[in-house]
Amino acid sequence: MARFHPIYIRRSDGKLEIVSRNGKVRETNEPTTDQLDQKPNRDGVSDYYRQVTPDEMKHLDWRRKLGGMLARELRLQDTAVMLVAFPENYRLYEHVKRTDKDGKTEVKTKMHAGGGNDRQDAYLYGHPLGRRKRFRSPADFFPHLLWLATDETGDHDNCGCKVCSPEDLEGIVPGAKAAKPAARQEPVTKPSVAQDMIRQSSTQSVQQRAASAPKPASSRPNPLPAATRTEQRDDQIYNMYVYRLGEVVWFRKDAAWGLGLVLSRWKSDSRSSYSVQPLSNPPTGSYERYSIAVTRSNDNEMRPWLAWSVPQYTHPGLNNMADPMTFENADWDGMRQGRYGAGGDMNVDGSILAAKGVDASYTPLHPLRTVPSPSNPSATETHYTALYLGAEKVWLGDPIRLSTGTDVLVLHSIVEPQSPNLSSICITGDTYTLVTIGHANPDLPTPAAASANPTLPPRLTQDLAERNSRSVSTHRRASYWKLTAPNTRIPLDRVKGRWYEASLLLPILQSEEAYEALARRGEVSEVGGWMNGRGDASNANRDARLPRLVRADVRFGDRRAAFGRSMPAGARVEGEAAASPPPSRPAQGHSGHMGSALVDPALIDPALAGSGSGTHNADEGLDIDPHFDTAQDALDIPPGADDQMDSIQINGAGGGGAGIEEFMDLDNMPGFGQDYGSQSQGYYG
Repeated sequence: MARFHPIYIRRSDGKLEIVSRNGKVRETNEPTTDQLDQKPNRDGVSDYYRQVTPDEMKHLDWRRKLGGMLARELRLQDTAVMLVAFPENYRLYEHVKRTDKDGKTEVKTKMHAGGGNDRQDAYLYGHPLGRRKRFRSPADFFPHLLWLATDETGDHDNCGCKVCSPEDLEGIVPGAKAAKPAARQEPVTKPSVAQDMIRQSSTQSVQQRAASAPKPASSRPNPLPAATRTEQRDDQIYNMYVYRLGEVVWFRKDAAWGLGLVLSRWKSDSRSSYSVQPLSNPPTGSYERYSIAVTRSNDNEMRPWLAWSVPQYTHPGLNNMADPMTFENADWDGMRQGRYGAGGDMNVDGSILAAKGVDASYTPLHPLRTVPSPSNPSATETHYTALYLGAEKVWLGDPIRLSTGTDVLVLHSIVEPQSPNLSSICITGDTYTLVTIGHANPDLPTPAAASANPTLPPRLTQDLAERNSRSVSTHRRASYWKLTAPNTRIPLDRVKGRWYEASLLLPILQSEEAYEALARRGEVSEVGGWMNGRGDASNANRDARLPRLVRADVRFGDRRAAFGRSMPAGARVEGEAAASPPPSRPAQGHSGHMGSALVDPALIDPALAGSGSGTHNADEGLDIDPHFDTAQDALDIPPGADDQMDSIQINGAGGGGAGIEEFMDLDNMPGFGQDYGSQSQGYYG
């Protein structure tokens, strides 16, 4: 076969099932059950329909012809093109009729197109009007395909195919049959749009008619905002950095884990390194000190804040408070005096309180412009380049996770209205959902790996291309991001967090071996199903019998203010203004992207310098809660996958319960369920 270039049709009106005209019965949009029955009758006649698979010659022939017609109509430079797949939910069926006698097929005519069969015609099912409105040939379907490819309005009246614009509307639209007019009498009613289109010149293409129709601006995806800062460009590169400046992360401290803030980062021999400031309670007196910032030179030594649920406090009394403490009003003296239980670790509990407080914060960054508000001329609104949202940092052009399944929003604006009665952030962008389609030929590029899409972040398409390379070879399936709602404006409470590449983060959350086991089976799903959402920490470590807390977002003027006294006053995130000149940067591994972690030396215990250990000597271990009760996404875990993942336990939710009942078995991981308070291990965090 000659070499063809692939064409994808991203929009589809296809339906797998429809509701009958009476609105009460649902029926599948395919041949009937009787028509699909291949058993011969008593005369040996088999008369049935069967679905044609994508790798069969008839399927290829339809797609090749449709691709050629599209190329000619759209005046593509290269006419040797072919559809990779029919539009979503459109399926090709073949009507086969043959007669078998004495175990042999009786050939009635050798000249018939059905070959050895009496007939062998193909029909394309999927039109939203149901099985009776099937397409009989590529030429029959082409006007509808062209409408799908070119008309952004989605209005079926703009389609010139025989189903959408029939010359006889009876049977398509109830009541469309008009009374016969008297001789030479003009119709009383105005012709429908479909009838009017039929009267147009047959040489006018559907593409031209669609171009002349009104197109609402909201139907088009927006180009990606240009990156204006070096840090922003770094964060938009696939496999550059997993963690971002100013984010709260879990980090490994010897055999334990801690909670800290990413102060700076740099690359060395393609390896990412991070400077992390541990969080803690505010030290008092001469015997308590902040821990020094530590360096981690492996992404696997860290986790996003939302990857794990927060554990129980080490002071038992803090876990059962109807009106819980916050970092700002915590009774530190009471903890020291044992009012909330003996053996607790203030350093550990301080880090948890601090991280939960940051989770409910936001800070807009790098203002772009201030303009009059379109809804209130007496007020203004400020547009920003980036936003600290809870523990994470997002930029214009970033994909972010929404509260609806695997949907993502590609961020195009961060706007804060300014008026006497209003001060809240709203974000705007294009919403996409993940769609999976058949992809029969592994030699053809997948939709995600096609030409660069100016409306999608490269991280989205590159991650999906990696995952598609596994699913195509094993399941003949590929996925792509489908635009569902352009120019969507949403409040902060609909954001679950920033989006992470499954191909990069799942090997960290699971293990390289567990990830490869899934990848070999082509079953790598979105990583969002493995993570909590922003705000879930409010109730994650509270008794289920206590009243549920509602997060109230708090705005901070800068990132440092959101952490308060949970870290040294001199600590600064790279790029933020510092109170004093920065110390010299480390010579090892510096590549021009690393900033300074400014820490007041007077607040650091010299005995801890270089170790990063906490200053408490509590002997009690930390009881880490391995449950992920607040996550809302259901995991799509294939059968047997848990056999490949020693550190993961998946239990099905009982009854109609939604969410992940159990996620990370932290007791099986080094540092969890053990002694976290000793200096030899570090403080947990």
